[in-house]
This record gives sequence, structure tokens and C-alpha cells, in this order.
Amino acid sequence: MQINTRVLLTEAEKAIQKGLRAVARETLRRSNQKAPDDPGTDGRDLKKSGSVSVDDLSAQVSYTARHALFQHERLDYQHPNGGEAKFLERAASEVSAGPGEQIMARAVREVFK
Repeated sequence: MQINTRVLLTEAEKAIQKGLRAVARETLRRSNQKAPDDPGTDGRDLKKSGSVSVDDLSAQVSYTARHALFQHERLDYQHPNGGEAKFLERAASEVSAGPGEQIMARAVREVFK
């Protein structure tokens, strides 16, 4: 019996991509909860500028608002309207230490049922 390993790999890749997308979306959701409520000088809402992208077997969560990097990295900034520095980093740590593994496993199980 011959097994087409390329088909299996393709299904595995699909499962992993689905899981990565779900983990990245959860990371973005949590990051937005921690992000400062600050429209910035360009008027772009920090939280609305967040996005998720999946390419091959990697995922990325990013913010495109011009002030996102400063809000994330500057520990000395005050956030009177709520939020905190390192919002994305902390959200990613929470997800990878908590539900990330379960989210990934669920996505893989769904593809291979």
C-alpha cells in the first residue's frame, strides 16, 4: 500500500495554519484589551490597526498605527485612559503559557476528524 505523503502534509499544514490563525487572533484579542486607548497624533486608533497574518507555518500579530511602537515600548508613558506598555508582548506570553496549546490542538483535531 502506498500513501501519498504530500496529501497528508498538505492536510497537516492546513491544520497548523488554522491553529496558528486561531492562536494569533486570541493574542490580538488579549493585546487589544491591554493596549492603551490612544488615537495618536495621526488619529489612527491603535486597537483598530491590529491585524493577524499567517504565512506558511508562521503567524504574526501586528499594529500599523504610527504610535503603536512607542506605546508598546515606552515604559515611562502614562496611560490615563487605560492600557499598558508591552501590551502585545504580555498578551503573547499569556496565550502561549495558557490556552495557546489547547487552541492549536483543537484546530488540528477538527481537520483530522
